[in-house]
Amino acid sequence: MSFTKNKTSSNKTSNKDGYDQWSAFYDQYPNPTVAMDEKNFPAFWRHHTGKKILEIGCGTGRHTQKLVANGNQVTALDLSSGMLAVAKKKIESPLVTFKEADFIKETSLGTNYDVVLESLVLEHVSDLHLFFEKAARALKTKGDLYLSEIHPSRTEQGVMAHFKVNEDTEVHLTSHPHREEDFVLGAGNAGLSLIRAEDILGDADLEKIKPQWSRHLGKPMIRIWHFSKD
Repeated sequence: MSFTKNKTSSNKTSNKDGYDQWSAFYDQYPNPTVAMDEKNFPAFWRHHTGKKILEIGCGTGRHTQKLVANGNQVTALDLSSGMLAVAKKKIESPLVTFKEADFIKETSLGTNYDVVLESLVLEHVSDLHLFFEKAARALKTKGDLYLSEIHPSRTEQGVMAHFKVNEDTEVHLTSHPHREEDFVLGAGNAGLSLIRAEDILGDADLEKIKPQWSRHLGKPMIRIWHFSKD
């Protein structure tokens, strides 16, 4: 997703409708936040093989591909039928089950997952406490939860998801800023212990992709979290 300072727009839309529209060109859309996630997030969970994994907000299957390639059994969830259609074209494997659903509202996902992970989803979730409760419920004891999110310092500045349809038209999705303490408190209340948190700063690779992205060099782009169920 692309991020900018949020502003009033007649083109603000629901996340389902917005991502359905975006799915047609999401993978081709230049995006520094996604680039940093793509480069850094897999290192946290790529060692998992042959595990039962729940991926929340799989989108076009960027990370789903890697999870399946490692022999994991993946339930890949997204509320956008458009995003799922793209993911299904990329990944044809008996190891993955795609499901169109809103994680917060879904009641039939089961439990006992070894791993739950999500990438760039939680800004669209208003109640982090409920998210962590449901994630903990889905995990087995000692299971791992991995989160990759736009850095809290950016959301505090009003940096939110949007995309351009053309030079004159931007679509703003429904987003909610969360503070660092919201993550820590929500996870702790759900019985999840923090194992690791890492701030990912913009680096020279961003400038190589697009010279204008040099403005992100050395600045926090995303934060990656690893929690474990007690």
